[in-house]
Amino acid sequence: MNNDGMGDLQTDTTSKAIAKYSLCKDERLCRKKIIEAVFKEGQSIKTQSLVLVFHYTQLPCTYPAQVMFTASKKLYKKAHDRNRIKRLLREAYRKQKHIVYNSLKDQDKQVALLFIFTGKQLPNYPYVHGKVLEVLKKFTASKTQRNANRNIE
Repeated sequence: MNNDGMGDLQTDTTSKAIAKYSLCKDERLCRKKIIEAVFKEGQSIKTQSLVLVFHYTQLPCTYPAQVMFTASKKLYKKAHDRNRIKRLLREAYRKQKHIVYNSLKDQDKQVALLFIFTGKQLPNYPYVHGKVLEVLKKFTASKTQRNANRNIE
């Protein structure tokens, strides 16, 4: 498997290339020091019901991004509700992570991402998918805007 985040390309009977989207263990953020750095030094992008906290840092893997998903215990008392939200977030990110990877491919940077679901009601998949897409587009737009400002100076 290659480490571009898209998985191996497989060919079906009609000889079209199909990308296997996956979210492997190496792409998940689990180091305590990095998580603390994200909370302490990270920047955030907020949308309705979803917050993305990110921090550019050196990661212990070859992937350009590591990601973590959370849902508030204060808002969602039952563990099965929090688990469902995190499962929906993981699935939505897994299908759209190419946005982040393509954006980071141009530069030799790695980023730690933290998705925090702050909505008041239990979401469905289309809603979460739309919110993840919205926040990822804002992330890539803010990154490209910062790079353009650096090039001007």
